Amino acid sequence: SRLAVNSVTAGDYSRPLRISNFINELDSGFRLLNLKNDPLRKRYDGLKYDVKKIEEVVYDVSIRGLAKEPESGGDK
Repeated sequence: SRLAVNSVTAGDYSRPLRISNFINELDSGFRLLNLKNDPLRKRYDGLKYDVKKIEEVVYDVSIRGLAKEPESGGDK
């Protein structure tokens, strides 16, 4: 989440979008696991807060019109 905030500060408005996509994929993977009282549960709880923070950054960037829409070229 700090990288997303620092990227915006540095003027790189597309990186938070890529970070958001990656973190959302990671979050969906964690949701598939049964983490009752597991040591990974702490990591997942921290990830939930990071997801929220990154979503706020992406929202702010998109509201201000700073983020360019990704091209639909099919290349990743």
